[in-house]
Amino acid sequence: MRLIDELSVHCSATRPDWMQHERSSTKVKEFRRWHLARGWSDIGYHFVIDRDGTITAGRPLTRVPAAVLGHNTGMIAVCLVGGHGAASTDSFSDHFTVEQDNALRGLIAKQRLAFPTITKISGHNEYANKGCPGFDVMTWFRSGSTAKPKPASPFLSWLITFLGGRVNV
Repeated sequence: MRLIDELSVHCSATRPDWMQHERSSTKVKEFRRWHLARGWSDIGYHFVIDRDGTITAGRPLTRVPAAVLGHNTGMIAVCLVGGHGAASTDSFSDHFTVEQDNALRGLIAKQRLAFPTITKISGHNEYANKGCPGFDVMTWFRSGSTAKPKPASPFLSWLITFLGGRVNV
C-alpha cells in the first residue's frame, strides 16, 4: 500500500438536481466516463458522496488519484456531488446537504483511523485557482457539523475521543 498523508475534498460541479433519480453507482459510472474521455486511466476520485449521503467507491485506494495536478501522491480524493457555480468563499451548506456533511465527516474519521499518517485535510481550491469544492475545507472541518448530531454508540464515542476531535455521525 502506498503512503497516504492527505485527504483532499472536491466537487463534481453539477447542479443539485443532476441525475437526481439515478443511483449513486450510475453517477460514479458517469464521472468515470467523463474522466476516461479526458484520457485518464479511471475516475479521478477514490470516493464519491452523493446528495443523500451515499458513499460510493471510485478509484482503488492503492492507486494515486487524478485530482490535484502535481500533488496527488499520498492523497485520498473525495468528490461531493453538486457544487455547480461554487466559489471557494461559499459555505458548505450553500451547495451541499446535511447528509453529505455527515457522510464526509464520517469518511474522514474512518480514513484517519485506517491511515494514521493522514496529517492534512484539504480542498482542491488550496492548490488551484478554482472554487472546487465550493467552501474552505479547514474552516468547515473545524466548525463541526451543520447537522444535528445523532446519538453515538459507546464504541463511536470512544473512537471520537481516541481521534481527539469532534465528529458527528
